[in-house]
Amino acid sequence: MQVIKNSSVFEINRFSFVNLTKHYSSFNLNGLTVKEKSNNIEILSDNNLFKNLFYSASSAIAILYENKIIDANYSFVKLFGYSELNDIKNKDLNAIADFKDKSKIEEYFDHSKKHSATPASIECLLMNKAGKDITIEFYLDKYLVEGKDILAVSAYDITEKIKLLKEISGSNFRYKKITESIDDFLFQFQLVGSILKPVFCTPAIKKLSGYTQEEFLYDSKLFLKAVHPDDFSKVKADLVKIFKSRGKKTGELEFRIITKEGNIVNVRVRFNYNRTETRRVKEVFGVVSDITLNKKAADELSESTKNLVRLNETKDKFLSIISHDLRSPFSSILGFADILAEEEDLSAEERKQFVNYIQESAHSTLSLINTVFDLVRLQTGRTKVEPQRIDAAKIVDKIINSLQDKWFNKKVSLVSLINHPTNILADKILTEQIFENLLTNAIKFSHPESVVVVSASKQDNSSFVDFCVKDSGIGIEQENITKLFDIDKRFTSEGTDGEKGSGFGLCFVKEIVDKHCGNISVKSELGKGTEFTFSLPIALSNILIVDNNKTDRLLYSKILNSIMPDYKIDTASDGKEALDKIRISQPALVITEHTMPIMNGYEFVSVLQKLDGIKNKPHVIVLSSNIDRLTINDYAELGIEFVFKKPVNLNIFKLALEKSLQKGF
Repeated sequence: MQVIKNSSVFEINRFSFVNLTKHYSSFNLNGLTVKEKSNNIEILSDNNLFKNLFYSASSAIAILYENKIIDANYSFVKLFGYSELNDIKNKDLNAIADFKDKSKIEEYFDHSKKHSATPASIECLLMNKAGKDITIEFYLDKYLVEGKDILAVSAYDITEKIKLLKEISGSNFRYKKITESIDDFLFQFQLVGSILKPVFCTPAIKKLSGYTQEEFLYDSKLFLKAVHPDDFSKVKADLVKIFKSRGKKTGELEFRIITKEGNIVNVRVRFNYNRTETRRVKEVFGVVSDITLNKKAADELSESTKNLVRLNETKDKFLSIISHDLRSPFSSILGFADILAEEEDLSAEERKQFVNYIQESAHSTLSLINTVFDLVRLQTGRTKVEPQRIDAAKIVDKIINSLQDKWFNKKVSLVSLINHPTNILADKILTEQIFENLLTNAIKFSHPESVVVVSASKQDNSSFVDFCVKDSGIGIEQENITKLFDIDKRFTSEGTDGEKGSGFGLCFVKEIVDKHCGNISVKSELGKGTEFTFSLPIALSNILIVDNNKTDRLLYSKILNSIMPDYKIDTASDGKEALDKIRISQPALVITEHTMPIMNGYEFVSVLQKLDGIKNKPHVIVLSSNIDRLTINDYAELGIEFVFKKPVNLNIFKLALEKSLQKGF
């Protein structure tokens, strides 16, 4: 019986053979004599213990000498697709399988023979005798036997492990690509101590909020800090309510955030959460979506629906008002016409007077019908608002001249204090109707020898011009001021010379101002006069070129200077620089390249459309050196009408410029 001193307990795996043999300097194996190396171990001639451990091991183990297999256990034989040891004995390792990279394993074994240190493991792809492709991981240990180097080889089939790692790697890659390609960002919070802290978020957070992953993960309160101050209280209350719920495990919130750049973005947050045994929230998983455009579309749809309902409700009111207002003048016309036809003894003076009454009623009726029809056409969209760059000073001068008979006969002076040019972006005909209605009213309610003044002013950082029409006439009672623009409460009164009105004129004026995204207000004091103030958009005078190519920026700046001499040309080298400039000074038009670093044209336009603080976003023309049909379609979905490839036909380009500059709002 063998006696093994100072031995340890050995597991039946690849270390069984290695650890056991490391207690010996030499041993007898299949005819080889292994000599003792340490006095601490006594070996008898019989080595059945070692053989039993070696052959019964589940790990595949083989003994090599001069690269030949001199012994191997059954696990090794089976791994390589053989049934008996004799099938592989005395054969080179490369000869028992079809190694996909023979040089790789040869270098590995050569290294083990030349160096005393045991080399690291190696992975090899091979086809075994059974025709199965497998990946083997080899481990080597070297021993001195009779002065010869003997290699102990452990082999492991790691095919499934490699396959699993590839699947995991592929899944991670696909997950990464998916999260990078969507605009929404995912996040996770975990309970750390007594605080819920962010532990994960996807890169899309920067695209949505401007903050990086690192900033989000570093500051556990950043999520709440970004909430718009006006929404914070509600968000906090909703979160408390959701987390205190006993049954719910999901939640959804909609609110506004302020991005790192200072823009306001509407977001929707959907999340799931888990609780501890004490019912405290320990984990939150969620997704944040940018719903700014959806919110805008929903608001526009809601507003459009309200307008349609309002128009439908006012349809019958219009009919009722028209029938009422037409009945009186037509009764007058018919009455005087009957008198003229039946009374033969009327004097010439009476006949003339009755004819004047008929003419006055007819003019009043025609004016009423025209005003009502104009108002209806404008409200229903049948009259298109076509903004263009016009000089408001010239419009006012034209209207003052057209009303000369009225103000001259009534001895009222009309004075314009508007400087030339005062360029606005407005529909020319509709703007004329605003001034005509307001100046006609001012003349009507003014006393002889009084003055009506028209002026204009602009507030700092405003994109609108404020116009004022002021008279020193009879004024309006405060209780009637609120009725001036309301069709339902239509207010009218006689002028200083008994002039009559329909009350529709001011309703029409307000509708025009609203269509131009402006405001109108009234100040009046009974017996002292009235002041109407309304705003119309300024015709911006600069065009911004966004292009990372310096040569193209210079070229198209010169082209624009030649075909649009009234506009100042500004440039930016990328989308971020362009947005910074737009925040400071809004351009009339933006011309952008598509292919740019930092932020391409599509991303730039997307952010521009969501930019907060700009009431009327500038129109955009895309002028790119490299663009395809699919990208053009993407721009079309953003509402971009003109997308050109460089070099562009200048005639077509000029038409696009003129059309874009006229579109306004």
